[in-house]
Amino acid sequence: MRNSRIIELPEILNIPDKLIPVITNINKFNYFLIEGGRGGGKSQSIARIILWISEQRKVRVCCGRETQATISDSVYKIFNDLINDYSLNFTIKSNKIIHNNSGSSIIFKGFREQGRVNIKGLEGVDILWIDEAQAITKSTLDVIIPTIRKKNSIVIFTMNRLMRKDPVYSEFVSRDDCLHIKINYYDNKHCPQKLIDEAKRCKERNILDYEYIWEGNPLDSASDFLFSAIKLDRAKNIVFKEENYRKIKCMSVDLAGNGGDLCVASLIESKSSTQWSLERQEHWSEPDTDITKGKIINLYSMWKPELLILDADGLGYSIYVSIKNVISNAIKFNGAASSNRPNALNRRADGYLTLKDFIDNEWLKISSDITVSQLEYIKKSYKPNGQIFIQPKKEMKSEHGESPDFADSLMMGIYAINYYSYLIDEREETVIIDSNFDPYA
Repeated sequence: MRNSRIIELPEILNIPDKLIPVITNINKFNYFLIEGGRGGGKSQSIARIILWISEQRKVRVCCGRETQATISDSVYKIFNDLINDYSLNFTIKSNKIIHNNSGSSIIFKGFREQGRVNIKGLEGVDILWIDEAQAITKSTLDVIIPTIRKKNSIVIFTMNRLMRKDPVYSEFVSRDDCLHIKINYYDNKHCPQKLIDEAKRCKERNILDYEYIWEGNPLDSASDFLFSAIKLDRAKNIVFKEENYRKIKCMSVDLAGNGGDLCVASLIESKSSTQWSLERQEHWSEPDTDITKGKIINLYSMWKPELLILDADGLGYSIYVSIKNVISNAIKFNGAASSNRPNALNRRADGYLTLKDFIDNEWLKISSDITVSQLEYIKKSYKPNGQIFIQPKKEMKSEHGESPDFADSLMMGIYAINYYSYLIDEREETVIIDSNFDPYA
């Protein structure tokens, strides 16, 4: 029989067994991703580990969140309570904690201040603990992570994911230099019976709330997200009805509006009298408008759609005008234009609400993983008059590191199908592209 090794830990490290590997592997990984639902003891355990390390040697620790208006917004109170409960040799100041023998210091920080990411104070940090890491945006992550470059420094994330496509989770969960542990209340031997009872009541009352709050699974549909993750999953596996129907194809093109954005063309085909399928999406990043015009004409010639809708906002307007001279039935899409729906602020909101109708009613099959992942983070808000508007692309790019170009292209196609299908019946002949047309002329 192999002899098992018993590790004797100090009282301060009386943490759930599932989190012991954080201690035993503290020098083996650069990143630690600790996720899960309420009652798992994530924050309490990491605070204990940091206090223990701070007693052993001199370290600089920063505990940060995306935003922090006051010290009470941080994990300051957890440290304060533990130091008092265990009579540890720390001096607690109004904005930092210092160990009286080792000289270790613990500071607290909000990364985003006045709309920008502030990295002041992160240089030379040995341990960066980011609590509530589900609130960290991609742009913040891209700034702060390269700042933590001291030899043997580590970054610890604790979180309960809101979205499946969470910036922190997506970046670190599969990295070989990251230890990933998921822990929930039933993994925590210290979880109070009161919390266990509360979890049971929540499970009986609302299973979706239970899955997020207590199991730590991504929230299916938060109040500010437009699409349900469950319904997006269903959209991947739509089964089409067997019936005779009129085959219609729609091509939609979202044009790059900023540096780093993509131009995306989508082809959507009818599969029954009420069902549609996103068949193909092509993307390109060349900023040359002549190349873009040439690609659109080429795809139109190959796909032969009955409907063509083009992004005509900003720089896209000149491309639309050029295409319109060649393909007379091209439709322009102005996101800021007026809506057909009284509850939508503009045409972009109208388009996304229409797309939501198609997805919720299982009228649309989406086999593109990247499109589904972008739809997951589309957010809606309300004006004082009750009208819905969609988060601007610039803000989405800041939060997620990409613009929802694939999602926008699909949205425009569904908008055209919903509002412009009648044009197909009004046309007496197919639009023919001039064979002598040179898009690069």
